[in-house]
Amino acid sequence: MLLFVLVAIVLVNDIKAHFCGNNKIPYGLEIYRNGQPVLLCSRPNCFDKFYADCDERAMRKSCDSNSTWVGGFDKGLGKHQPLYVQCCEFEFFAAHSESIYQEVTIRPGEYFEGEEITDKFGEDIIAFDIISNIQMIPDTNSTIAYKIDVRRFHCDKLTHPRIKTYSTWP
Repeated sequence: MLLFVLVAIVLVNDIKAHFCGNNKIPYGLEIYRNGQPVLLCSRPNCFDKFYADCDERAMRKSCDSNSTWVGGFDKGLGKHQPLYVQCCEFEFFAAHSESIYQEVTIRPGEYFEGEEITDKFGEDIIAFDIISNIQMIPDTNSTIAYKIDVRRFHCDKLTHPRIKTYSTWP
Protein backbone atom coordinates (compact mmCIF):
# COMPACT_ATOMS: atom_id res chain seq x y z
CA MET A 1 0.00 0.00 0.00
CA LEU A 2 2.85 2.38 0.85
CA LEU A 3 4.42 1.72 -2.57
CA PHE A 4 1.12 2.58 -4.29
CA VAL A 5 0.89 5.89 -2.38
CA LEU A 6 4.50 6.79 -3.24
CA VAL A 7 3.96 6.00 -6.94
CA ALA A 8 0.77 8.08 -6.97
CA ILE A 9 2.54 11.05 -5.33
CA VAL A 10 5.42 10.87 -7.81
CA LEU A 11 3.04 10.68 -10.77
CA VAL A 12 0.93 13.60 -9.57
CA ASN A 13 3.94 15.78 -8.81
CA ASP A 14 5.89 14.76 -11.91
CA ILE A 15 3.43 15.98 -14.56
CA LYS A 16 5.72 18.57 -16.07
CA ALA A 17 5.23 18.05 -19.78
CA HIS A 18 2.34 17.30 -22.06
CA PHE A 19 2.23 16.78 -25.82
CA CYS A 20 -0.57 16.30 -28.34
CA GLY A 21 1.66 14.99 -31.12
CA ASN A 22 1.61 15.84 -34.82
CA ASN A 23 -1.77 14.29 -35.57
CA LYS A 24 -3.88 15.89 -32.80
CA ILE A 25 -4.77 19.46 -31.93
CA PRO A 26 -4.96 21.25 -28.55
CA TYR A 27 -8.57 22.35 -28.11
CA GLY A 28 -8.45 23.03 -24.37
CA LEU A 29 -6.30 23.82 -21.37
CA GLU A 30 -6.92 22.92 -17.73
CA ILE A 31 -4.91 24.43 -14.89
CA TYR A 32 -4.83 22.30 -11.75
CA ARG A 33 -5.08 24.05 -8.39
CA ASN A 34 -1.32 23.59 -7.91
CA GLY A 35 -0.71 25.62 -11.11
CA GLN A 36 0.17 22.68 -13.34
CA PRO A 37 -1.26 23.01 -16.89
CA VAL A 38 -2.66 20.12 -18.93
CA LEU A 39 -3.50 20.28 -22.64
CA LEU A 40 -6.71 18.70 -23.86
CA CYS A 41 -6.03 17.10 -27.25
CA SER A 42 -8.32 15.78 -29.97
CA ARG A 43 -8.36 14.72 -33.60
CA PRO A 44 -11.47 16.13 -35.31
CA ASN A 45 -12.69 13.85 -38.09
CA CYS A 46 -12.35 16.58 -40.73
CA PHE A 47 -8.60 16.69 -39.92
CA ASP A 48 -8.01 12.95 -40.13
CA LYS A 49 -5.97 12.96 -43.34
CA PHE A 50 -3.69 15.82 -42.34
CA TYR A 51 -0.58 16.05 -40.18
CA ALA A 52 1.35 18.97 -38.77
CA ASP A 53 5.11 19.39 -38.73
CA CYS A 54 5.98 19.68 -35.04
CA ASP A 55 9.21 20.63 -33.31
CA GLU A 56 11.12 17.65 -31.98
CA ARG A 57 10.64 18.86 -28.41
CA ALA A 58 9.41 21.88 -26.45
CA MET A 59 12.15 24.47 -26.87
CA ARG A 60 10.46 27.77 -27.80
CA LYS A 61 9.04 30.46 -25.53
CA SER A 62 5.99 30.99 -27.77
CA CYS A 63 4.26 29.90 -30.97
CA ASP A 64 3.56 33.37 -32.29
CA SER A 65 3.29 32.64 -36.01
CA ASN A 66 -0.19 32.49 -37.55
CA SER A 67 0.74 29.18 -39.20
CA THR A 68 1.55 27.37 -35.92
CA TRP A 69 -0.22 26.07 -32.84
CA VAL A 70 0.93 24.62 -29.51
CA GLY A 71 1.66 20.93 -29.85
CA GLY A 72 2.89 20.54 -26.29
CA PHE A 73 4.85 22.10 -23.48
CA ASP A 74 7.53 21.37 -20.92
CA LYS A 75 7.53 22.97 -17.50
CA GLY A 76 10.11 20.76 -15.88
CA LEU A 77 12.13 23.61 -14.42
CA GLY A 78 9.49 24.75 -11.91
CA LYS A 79 6.95 27.51 -11.46
CA HIS A 80 9.52 30.32 -11.58
CA GLN A 81 10.92 29.23 -14.96
CA PRO A 82 9.42 30.01 -18.36
CA LEU A 83 7.08 27.59 -20.06
CA TYR A 84 8.72 26.02 -23.09
CA VAL A 85 6.37 25.10 -25.93
CA GLN A 86 6.51 22.73 -28.86
CA CYS A 87 5.13 24.42 -31.97
CA CYS A 88 3.39 22.58 -34.78
CA GLU A 89 3.17 24.09 -38.25
CA PHE A 90 0.48 23.32 -40.79
CA GLU A 91 0.82 24.90 -44.22
CA PHE A 92 -2.91 25.65 -44.59
CA PHE A 93 -3.44 26.94 -41.04
CA ALA A 94 -2.98 30.67 -41.72
CA ALA A 95 -5.15 30.65 -44.84
CA HIS A 96 -8.03 28.68 -43.29
CA SER A 97 -8.14 30.04 -39.74
CA GLU A 98 -8.98 33.25 -37.93
CA SER A 99 -8.08 34.63 -34.53
CA ILE A 100 -11.07 34.50 -32.18
CA TYR A 101 -9.50 35.03 -28.71
CA GLN A 102 -6.26 36.72 -27.70
CA GLU A 103 -4.59 36.61 -24.30
CA VAL A 104 -7.33 34.75 -22.43
CA THR A 105 -6.11 34.37 -18.83
CA ILE A 106 -6.62 31.00 -17.14
CA ARG A 107 -5.79 30.67 -13.45
CA PRO A 108 -5.35 27.62 -11.19
CA GLY A 109 -8.64 25.73 -10.85
CA GLU A 110 -9.94 27.04 -14.20
CA TYR A 111 -10.07 25.62 -17.72
CA PHE A 112 -10.76 26.64 -21.30
CA GLU A 113 -12.40 24.36 -23.83
CA GLY A 114 -12.76 25.30 -27.50
CA GLU A 115 -15.76 24.62 -29.68
CA GLU A 116 -16.45 22.27 -32.53
CA ILE A 117 -18.78 23.75 -35.13
CA THR A 118 -20.94 21.27 -37.03
CA ASP A 119 -22.91 21.54 -40.26
CA LYS A 120 -26.62 22.35 -40.23
CA PHE A 121 -27.47 18.68 -39.77
CA GLY A 122 -25.13 18.33 -36.78
CA GLU A 123 -23.27 15.47 -38.40
CA ASP A 124 -19.99 16.78 -39.79
CA ILE A 125 -17.48 19.07 -38.08
CA ILE A 126 -16.77 22.08 -40.30
CA ALA A 127 -14.64 24.16 -37.91
CA PHE A 128 -12.91 23.80 -34.54
CA ASP A 129 -10.89 25.91 -32.12
CA ILE A 130 -7.15 25.44 -31.62
CA ILE A 131 -4.88 26.87 -28.92
CA SER A 132 -2.33 28.65 -31.06
CA ASN A 133 -0.15 30.08 -28.28
CA ILE A 134 0.34 29.77 -24.52
CA GLN A 135 2.45 31.76 -22.10
CA MET A 136 3.00 31.45 -18.37
CA ILE A 137 2.53 34.74 -16.50
CA PRO A 138 2.83 35.77 -12.84
CA ASP A 139 -0.52 36.31 -11.16
CA THR A 140 -1.58 37.81 -7.85
CA ASN A 141 -0.58 36.30 -4.50
CA SER A 142 2.62 34.77 -5.91
CA THR A 143 0.73 32.27 -8.05
CA ILE A 144 0.98 31.73 -11.77
CA ALA A 145 -1.54 31.92 -14.58
CA TYR A 146 -1.48 31.24 -18.30
CA LYS A 147 -2.51 33.33 -21.28
CA ILE A 148 -3.67 31.60 -24.43
CA ASP A 149 -4.49 32.66 -27.97
CA VAL A 150 -7.15 30.72 -29.86
CA ARG A 151 -7.78 30.44 -33.59
CA ARG A 152 -10.78 28.88 -35.32
CA PHE A 153 -9.80 26.51 -38.13
CA HIS A 154 -12.30 26.08 -40.97
CA CYS A 155 -11.69 22.55 -42.22
CA ASP A 156 -14.70 22.68 -44.54
CA LYS A 157 -12.67 25.02 -46.77
CA LEU A 158 -9.76 22.58 -47.13
CA THR A 159 -9.45 20.67 -50.34
CA HIS A 160 -8.57 17.08 -49.67
CA PRO A 161 -5.84 15.67 -51.87
CA ARG A 162 -7.28 13.81 -54.82
CA ILE A 163 -6.19 10.27 -55.35
CA LYS A 164 -5.27 9.65 -58.93
CA THR A 165 -6.51 6.40 -60.34
CA TYR A 166 -5.06 4.92 -63.44
CA SER A 167 -7.06 2.54 -65.49
CA THR A 168 -5.37 -0.38 -67.16
CA TRP A 169 -8.45 -1.07 -69.20
CA PRO A 170 -7.72 -0.68 -72.93
